Amino acid sequence: MSVDVEEAMSGVRRALKEARETIAMMVERGDYGAAIEALTAAVDKAFSRLGEALVGSVRELGENIDRLTTDIEALRKSLELEAHMRRSEVGGLRGEIVEFRVMRGLADWFEEHAPEYKVHSWPMRRGPDIIIEGRGVLAAVEATVRPKVEDVDQLIAGAGIVKLEWGRKPDLLVIYSYSGEMPEDVAEYAAERGVRVVRGPRELKSLLDEAASSR
Repeated sequence: MSVDVEEAMSGVRRALKEARETIAMMVERGDYGAAIEALTAAVDKAFSRLGEALVGSVRELGENIDRLTTDIEALRKSLELEAHMRRSEVGGLRGEIVEFRVMRGLADWFEEHAPEYKVHSWPMRRGPDIIIEGRGVLAAVEATVRPKVEDVDQLIAGAGIVKLEWGRKPDLLVIYSYSGEMPEDVAEYAAERGVRVVRGPRELKSLLDEAASSR
């Protein structure tokens, strides 16, 4: 209960106590009508003040609830944003781990089955995921689970970075689908842009051999 309401309740008690003696005298004189009017006036005055205090208290309570609701909503949005960022960080980390495993797996496979080709991870954020060099051929490879059109564009854009940093332009631009999936629209788009698509290390080696033989 707020201070204003407590004060109003105390005022009601005082007013009723003060009116009690006067009303009792009126009753003793038999002036019942005046006693009833006096009692009614005392009660109306006391409870009017109490009602005003209650209205103010309820209004203040409503304002506090509104502020609390706003604070809770802001906290909820903040927590949702934090959770989203955490999920994004975890997802990004998982993606990097998978890509590292793919690159490590390719490097191991080529080391065992085709040591004439060297597999290098691309150290920069811009550009392909992998560089393969050997037999006079330089290939820029984008490794992905399920290739997208954006991967093709990214690989083409990254060719300039490879030329700048590696000292020569890639002979081959390759999308490597390590899941084996290759959407038809992506394959068609890649062919139109001069980007080759492969689904495994043997297929990638055959593509490198083909390019080396044609030099």
